[in-house]
Amino acid sequence: MNWLTVITTGLVPLASVISTATVAVWTKRIDAQSKREDREQARVLDYEKRAADDKKAVLKGLISATLHVRRGAQALVGVEVNEASLERRRAEAVRELYDFRMRLGLDDGIAELMIYAAKPVRDLTDLLLDEWDRQFREHGYSLAQLDACKRQLAQTVASAPASEDDKVAYLSGHQKWTALKQEETTWLDRLGEGADLDVDALVDLCDRTLKAAHKDLRGGYGNEY
Repeated sequence: MNWLTVITTGLVPLASVISTATVAVWTKRIDAQSKREDREQARVLDYEKRAADDKKAVLKGLISATLHVRRGAQALVGVEVNEASLERRRAEAVRELYDFRMRLGLDDGIAELMIYAAKPVRDLTDLLLDEWDRQFREHGYSLAQLDACKRQLAQTVASAPASEDDKVAYLSGHQKWTALKQEETTWLDRLGEGADLDVDALVDLCDRTLKAAHKDLRGGYGNEY
């Protein structure tokens, strides 16, 4: 066996080993890259799912808050249309507007809504918030008194005796509740008389907001942000 044969015979298995090692290294690199891409894709999908869930939550919150305002502003079935009923509609509408920001989650909730909602929804929500701001600036004191009445009424009901066996406690609670309801009515009357809110326009704004929010909830605006 000459030297050339020896070299050739030795190089063949060496080349095979090098080739196998190279393939193994590249296979590991490809596997590592594939795993990194899989992890990145999983993170993206997780973020998109959480974002979709957050968007759904804030839109549902907007729908609920808007429905409260709409119910306060709309005409009651079977109630005679006169100045007194219109004043009561104004009072209830302004009262519900007062709670609108709270039902959205105040500043943090509103900021989240403005991040996730489509532009038409944001624009309509801004109009409702503008009306909230105007009514609060004009009737903030009356609204604060009504809010105090509501809290005290809730406390009175919560602390009422479970039965009428304790006559003194029951009558005391009933008298307090009646007095608070009368006070609430007084502030509502004052609010209705002083407000100039266009309740029909507010109902229309609520309807448009609800329609836009439902459309956005179904993905009807696509990537219109």
